[in-house]
Amino acid sequence: MFKDSKAPKNGFSLIELLVVLFVFTFVMGGIFNVLVRSQNRYRFEQDVAEAQQMARNSIELMEREIRLAGFPQSSYYDSSNNWSATNSTKVARYFLDCTNPDTGTTLSSSQMLFEGDIDEDGVVESVRYRLNGTDLERSVEDKTSGSTPSAVYRVIARNVTALTLSYLTATGTTTTNSSLVRAVRIQLTLTTNQRDPESRKFRNVSIETTALARN
Repeated sequence: MFKDSKAPKNGFSLIELLVVLFVFTFVMGGIFNVLVRSQNRYRFEQDVAEAQQMARNSIELMEREIRLAGFPQSSYYDSSNNWSATNSTKVARYFLDCTNPDTGTTLSSSQMLFEGDIDEDGVVESVRYRLNGTDLERSVEDKTSGSTPSAVYRVIARNVTALTLSYLTATGTTTTNSSLVRAVRIQLTLTTNQRDPESRKFRNVSIETTALARN
């Protein structure tokens, strides 16, 4: 028995192919959109994590060095040496006025200056922190006898929107009298480099700690 060569053959019409192509394009477009959104979210969360880490590192550094403010004192040495904070690089002064460190007493909420042997090499360092625009900067220079050395600042955190330093007495009240300071409350806020892909806003990262000055 022979088949009729003129019988219709099975296959796809042009319209069917176009419908399939449209559905495929629509599905792939949706998948691509999801991937792009996922990548943007991942990059933003990485940016948030970096800002948090930068803030944490900065706070921990400040806290660690504040503990050594005023160390060592003259009482650590033999009195026969007659070493004092004004005639020796081995004796540290306490918190100082950033504007006039050798004669002033007023403390600043956005800058900090103190002395301490922070690297324990036997020479006292002059340590400064300040907010310069959106950069948190730090300067550490060896003390020169009788005066405060010039600052050489280096950036330790960027995108800083706020730095507030509060100096506390032994009872926890705020003071601007350097001789009464027993702790420093540090409030630091950074912002992300990127905008949140959903809200289209930058995210702030805030961290706070209270550093005890032990000396």
